[in-house]
Amino acid sequence: MKIGLIGAGRWGKCYINTLNHIPGIKLAYLASGNPKSISLIPSDCKITQDWRYLLEDTSLDGVIIATPPETHMEIALGAISAGLPVLIEKPMVLSLSDARNLNKKASDCEVLTMVGHTHLFSAAFRELKIKSQSLGKLKSIRSIGGNWGPFRPDTPMLWDWAPHDIAMSIDLSGSYPIQIEAKQTGWMQQASGIGESFTILLGYESGACTEIHISNIQKDKQRIFEASYEGGSLIYDDLADKKLVFLCSSKLIPGPVSIDKSMPLTNLVAEFCRAIGEGRKSHQSLQLGLQVVEVLVECQMSLNDRLK
Repeated sequence: MKIGLIGAGRWGKCYINTLNHIPGIKLAYLASGNPKSISLIPSDCKITQDWRYLLEDTSLDGVIIATPPETHMEIALGAISAGLPVLIEKPMVLSLSDARNLNKKASDCEVLTMVGHTHLFSAAFRELKIKSQSLGKLKSIRSIGGNWGPFRPDTPMLWDWAPHDIAMSIDLSGSYPIQIEAKQTGWMQQASGIGESFTILLGYESGACTEIHISNIQKDKQRIFEASYEGGSLIYDDLADKKLVFLCSSKLIPGPVSIDKSMPLTNLVAEFCRAIGEGRKSHQSLQLGLQVVEVLVECQMSLNDRLK
């Protein structure tokens, strides 16, 4: 299967490495504005500085967009118009109108369109969802994502960090939040952008709630997602050796949960290519991508209200 990639920045390079290591999948075309990108790709991979040329290649089976979010809309619409299945790195777009229009375009044209909320494809998160089915009612979710940087001039920190946590929360709860609040808990000017910390609170009709803490001015890197149920808690720690732990409420004894060693990005790309191979015209990640953008917009409105 031949895949085109648009963008060879930090995440684009991760996609290149992933595509080069999945049997049966070939990086056939790269669009990158950096001439040095040629050193990253196989010798038989075509390269262009203009992504429009890539979309004209009829030999491609699909395309991945790993460019800055402000460019996603134009490129994704071009791919859909060309009939090319497309995987868009998160956040899918930076406005609600764009998210709705992109959703409609993909549906009207019946072109497979996916959004890369990578942690949904983690083996640990997938196992968490399976184990949770026997633990009774969901009570609460606590999510922490933080590190020092990156400070992106082209992407607001809220939109850069929060999509993962919001996507996991909506996916696990199986419902859209009826209450959405956000508050800024830290701010720091950096040479390449602004450092910020936020707390996001989501409430669901079931009575469950989510508390999200994100920051790009945090000394130590963290990515923790804890779901508490009537029968115990499941803790997904992406940076731990034991990435998934079960804490039984009756015994208070933690125990690691066995998971496979597959990488989230590998699983995401494999799912994209599998969907292409099956001839699928839609994927649930696009609707989830729209919901994530809706929550982010509500969060931004909540933050603006606090400034009045």
